[in-house]
Amino acid sequence: MDIQWYPGHMTKARRQLKDKLKAIDLVIEVLDARAPKSSLNPDFDDMFASKTRFYILNKADLADENITKNWLSYFSKQGIRAVAFSATKGNTKQLKKSILDCAQDILEKYKARGMNKTLRCMVAGIPNVGKSAILNRLAGGKRLQEGNKPGVTRSLQWAKVDEYLEIMDTPGLLWPKFKDEKTGAAVALIGSVKLDILDEEALAFHLIALLKVSAPKMLLERYKLEDIDKAPYEILCDICKSRGFLLKGGNFDTERGAKTLLDEFKNGKMGRISLEKPERV
Repeated sequence: MDIQWYPGHMTKARRQLKDKLKAIDLVIEVLDARAPKSSLNPDFDDMFASKTRFYILNKADLADENITKNWLSYFSKQGIRAVAFSATKGNTKQLKKSILDCAQDILEKYKARGMNKTLRCMVAGIPNVGKSAILNRLAGGKRLQEGNKPGVTRSLQWAKVDEYLEIMDTPGLLWPKFKDEKTGAAVALIGSVKLDILDEEALAFHLIALLKVSAPKMLLERYKLEDIDKAPYEILCDICKSRGFLLKGGNFDTERGAKTLLDEFKNGKMGRISLEKPERV
């Protein structure tokens, strides 16, 4: 399953983003809490090498809480401040405080020069991790366009949070080629690439294989299955049978079954599930 998606607008956005970095004090990188490693753009290490970085593990309400705590510990040991957050349910006052705390050294340097300067941040991340949604919550209104699909934000936009905090929204940026199939699949499962370029059945097989290990009870109970000790294709057929997804002639509508499975995972209908764990904590 080879997943690649690097539209032309990303090349332009990457160039614009680099041009604006001189005016930025702090880079806020938004990751998907269900797949923090796979949703971390490796190109950002070079791009933001000279900047203080702050990670927000968004959609934490969809991820396994204990695994998310492990990820926060993992990033802390790397010297990167990170917080878990939900753009739909999170405490924005606490998030704002965490951002300002991370930028404390920067603000102290301004004060030492006699400057009471507005902190200017940039929010970055791959598509559909919730960058615009977070900024709208921080700014107290729907000032930026958002949606649960990739490619909604196409330009750089400033959001004024208050008199002393401004944050620039940026388009979601992927990197030209995923290093392995596992990373590509995780990025696809969290909705960061457009579904119309994917083999959805192959992606559903990958998800089923993951769920057999990470959430077998949920898989059995939600889809009323009797046995999951079988191949992903057979399990998908059983899901179709359980949901009544049949074609004329009695064949299973595996295309509809795959779409349903992927949609229910992406939108959190299966419960709190993480796709990956940190290597060491």
